[in-house]
Amino acid sequence: MVDVTKENFDVLKDDILSDIKSSSFIAIDTEFTGLLVDSAYKNSLFDNGAQRYQKLRANFQRVTVCQMGLSIFKGVLHSNEYAVTTYNFYLRPCTSVSYDPTFICQTSSIDFLRRFNFDFNKWLYGGIYFMNDDAAKMLQSDLLAILKGERVTNLSFEARDHLSEVGSWAASAEEGSTMTLNLKDNHSDRFFLRAMIHLRFDDLLSEDYDGEVIIKKVSVEERATYVEKDPDGNTMVKDHIAKLRGFTVIFQQLAKYRKPLIFHNGLLDLMLVYKEFYQDLPESYEEFKSNLHGLFPLIYDTKYIATKLKKHFKEKSEPVSHMLGNTGLLDLATNLRKEVGVLYRPTISHLASDKYLHGDFHHEAGYDAFLTGYCFLSLSHIYAMLQLPSRGGHRPMSPREHVFSLKAFSNEIMVQRASIQYMNLCGTDAKPKRPPWLLVEGRYRMKISPGIVYAALAQYGSVDVIPRNQKSVLVASSSWECTRDILKNLGTDSPLRAVRYSRLKHSPLTRTLAWSGALLSTGLSVWFLYSTLKKSS
Repeated sequence: MVDVTKENFDVLKDDILSDIKSSSFIAIDTEFTGLLVDSAYKNSLFDNGAQRYQKLRANFQRVTVCQMGLSIFKGVLHSNEYAVTTYNFYLRPCTSVSYDPTFICQTSSIDFLRRFNFDFNKWLYGGIYFMNDDAAKMLQSDLLAILKGERVTNLSFEARDHLSEVGSWAASAEEGSTMTLNLKDNHSDRFFLRAMIHLRFDDLLSEDYDGEVIIKKVSVEERATYVEKDPDGNTMVKDHIAKLRGFTVIFQQLAKYRKPLIFHNGLLDLMLVYKEFYQDLPESYEEFKSNLHGLFPLIYDTKYIATKLKKHFKEKSEPVSHMLGNTGLLDLATNLRKEVGVLYRPTISHLASDKYLHGDFHHEAGYDAFLTGYCFLSLSHIYAMLQLPSRGGHRPMSPREHVFSLKAFSNEIMVQRASIQYMNLCGTDAKPKRPPWLLVEGRYRMKISPGIVYAALAQYGSVDVIPRNQKSVLVASSSWECTRDILKNLGTDSPLRAVRYSRLKHSPLTRTLAWSGALLSTGLSVWFLYSTLKKSS
């Protein structure tokens, strides 16, 4: 494991990019500054995929990533072994001119991170900058306007002092002489100082080198020749934005090589990764899924896979099914480390550090990423081996076989406490298999509220309740057993009555049409009877 901050990011960057390029698959985990910033965005058993996406999209407008783990698994040639390198990145947004993002640090999330020894100093002082494409385009436009003198910006006090110092030096400096200013901790000040030098002095050149601004006194002719090479300052602006985007180059490399990505219960991680390193989250749920699938064609969610395999092996292999009983990341990884009679399990060697092989660092993004990758490798190996004939079929599996043995479960992301079990990133979401909604009414015209019904039904299991009108509510439960118990126990002696809800049967429009039909039918019958009697008389 390697902690990566802005102090060592540039040194490690080429190694990280090389590891990504040569990887078999990459596991990812994130930690963020908030989880639920408004109760209006709370998960509900009534949510379909689009509704859940809209809730999370609104919620995540004010949440940012503070740590990201990449655990890179590489199959060792001619060996039943994987070499793993894990990078634990500390990340934080940057600021420049109009780009000054605001985010929430939710107290409960901060307490959670503190409880698991998150290093807040590394985050605040050493966090690597990042910026998505949309923000970079807007910033580029603003910076070019500043370089052209079309927009005014307020310099920091430090930058103003340095600019004054440059003016005093330039007044008496000889051609060819240089001065150096140290602004290592502030990318923006270095850029704006250079921009002001560019605008105010026609005999000075500046260069940003390793955190220092080097200024040279030149002839007017040399300055003009230099400006001709980049008249609008595009190169200077792009270089500055590239430094501010920092970690984004890692995301771009992931997208470039389209490596299989592994998450555990990864919906929140995926949305944050998309928002922070690619583009603002689109309004359209389908557009989000399509764009994400275009970037990363093969994504696995180990929580979803474990849930599906538990059911798959329920009758075929009871020990395996039992082992997958708890799909929480730490419990799942612990259970998968146990021997289950599956041959040729690949060994893992952790490069750079064996810290994660001999300790519990749960909720450190790098460690959770490593556990996620380990779970995927174990699940894919167990599943592949148990599909082979018991006699003569078992053998070591190649990295490609491990990656594709679970292809049937790819691009399906777990959705917890919703009407659907998973989001399908490359197609239409499957129809819900959850228990049917219940319509609960008060007997004897009694008015009821969601709170009253929730209190009465909570004893049967996990439920969500939403109002329908003053006399009825809709109830969604998390299990069929809970639904059956509610229908069974709300008998004639209960002040509440429950029935299966039918959109057609219980629709106000359907009822109106039914009553209208009944009245029309009755009216026609009366008219027909009256006409018959009148004729006979």
